[in-house]
Amino acid sequence: MSEQKLPLRGLDVVFYTVKDMKRARAFYESLFDWKPGMESDYWVEYELPDGATFALAQDPSAGWKEGHGIMFGVSDMGKASERAKQLGGKITDRKFEGESCGATECIDPEGNYLYLHQRK
Repeated sequence: MSEQKLPLRGLDVVFYTVKDMKRARAFYESLFDWKPGMESDYWVEYELPDGATFALAQDPSAGWKEGHGIMFGVSDMGKASERAKQLGGKITDRKFEGESCGATECIDPEGNYLYLHQRK
């Protein structure tokens, strides 16, 4: 296996999966006086004072799973996906593409979920 370490831009988004988006939003928006920066029926992002992003996510097609998620910022999602596979990670079919970014889900060799996230 060749040594192809990838540069990491940083943590783009840390998120929690939620069962009830309305209830979760009410809690976090009231607790911290947050205003959403990006939102849809199943995703809401809050930009934090230090420039980091926290989000709440709900995927009705996949059902709820306990946990949280992290999106690692990469400059080339395709190369990052291939490298993750070379190292024993599994790239799933859960991907998204938006106007400003795209991401693909990866499961590391320990069973942890992460996303490789590329800004446009």
